[in-house]
Amino acid sequence: MIKYLFGTVGALGGMLAGAWLMLAPFALAYQPSGAAWTEPTYTDFWSGLAILVISLMGLTMYVLDLLGELRHRGIIERREEPETQEGQAIGTRAVGGTQAGSAADVEQILLPLVNAMLEDMQDQRRRREANGASQGSADPNQELDPERRVQQ
Repeated sequence: MIKYLFGTVGALGGMLAGAWLMLAPFALAYQPSGAAWTEPTYTDFWSGLAILVISLMGLTMYVLDLLGELRHRGIIERREEPETQEGQAIGTRAVGGTQAGSAADVEQILLPLVNAMLEDMQDQRRRREANGASQGSADPNQELDPERRVQQ
């Protein structure tokens, strides 16, 4: 675990050194303000930028490796991604157990709703048939479902 601490501190030190190299020509005023960059300014700035970027990549790797080690040792819990509804439905069909139990619960909840919808559709159908028989010559559009009437 100490190797991650040393690596992180070293990477932070490298980032600070790189940032200082980038800013030194301007902070110490050996680059005149508004003038074209001199050769030492180019050298300091671009080498400082390279050191900063490499140190940032090293810091990122050390921190990610430290988090992986902490998860491996059980100090930090793994973060689980929530499944989408489609993934849960597939998992419910494929795997038994608790997911199958939750699917049965959903069926019990939705069953009264489906039954009520079926009864309502049957009542509407009976009313349409009764209206069609009592009128004799029914309007041809009346037999079509409402979506078809809108399209015509």
